[in-house]
Amino acid sequence: MKQTITFLLTIFIISCKSVPENQQITVATGGGVTGVWHQYILNPDGQILHKASNVDTTEVIKTISKSKAKGFFKKVEALKLDKKPEGEAGNLTHYVQFSERKKFSHKVQWADNKTPTDSVKTFYDEFMEILK
Repeated sequence: MKQTITFLLTIFIISCKSVPENQQITVATGGGVTGVWHQYILNPDGQILHKASNVDTTEVIKTISKSKAKGFFKKVEALKLDKKPEGEAGNLTHYVQFSERKKFSHKVQWADNKTPTDSVKTFYDEFMEILK
């Protein structure tokens, strides 16, 4: 009985693990006729920042719950971007990047005419959906 309680408590603590505050998810699209890049950066606290390459400022455009943000971090980790080829840029390019400052940065990019794996595309679409 004591082992069962210890096991359940350990599982609970592991599942409550927070996302390191230095981690970020960046979803971006850019190029095309204008050449402008739009980056959307999700921080562990739920803030979503927008940075356009033709503007010098970054602004908070939305805040989602920490639990929803944690869900996105779990999903991006499950994509194992470090195990996928980075991909090629094109006229209009999209990418998903998972990073933690100087520790690591994993990125998958694709052009409109070449879609990535279904899991990456689904993640990208789901992320873009929360911006609406």
